[in-house]
Amino acid sequence: MDEVELIATFDTEETARLVSKALNNWFAWIMEGDQDEEIPDFFEDFGVLADEYALDRESDVDWDETPVARARGNKILVTLDSPNTVDTLEELLEGLGAYDVTMADEED
Repeated sequence: MDEVELIATFDTEETARLVSKALNNWFAWIMEGDQDEEIPDFFEDFGVLADEYALDRESDVDWDETPVARARGNKILVTLDSPNTVDTLEELLEGLGAYDVTMADEED
């Protein structure tokens, strides 16, 4: 599969760090969690309902490996092995406070 990298820019380093942690917990829940359980409130601190992003590993994603979000300064780099959920991730990142989200190869 093609690896995709999204870069999201936030107002502060602390926000980027907290969003990165929330995203990694969400990725792990999708890949390893029990989908019959209620989705944890990963994004509550950011005013986003996690229920809106309760993706199912079997039907909603085609990730072979768990995506990774890494905070670097006020930016987050999200690496995933499928372009199929890019729109959902862009929407989520913007909902979590990113004021700019681009694919890595679109950066100048």
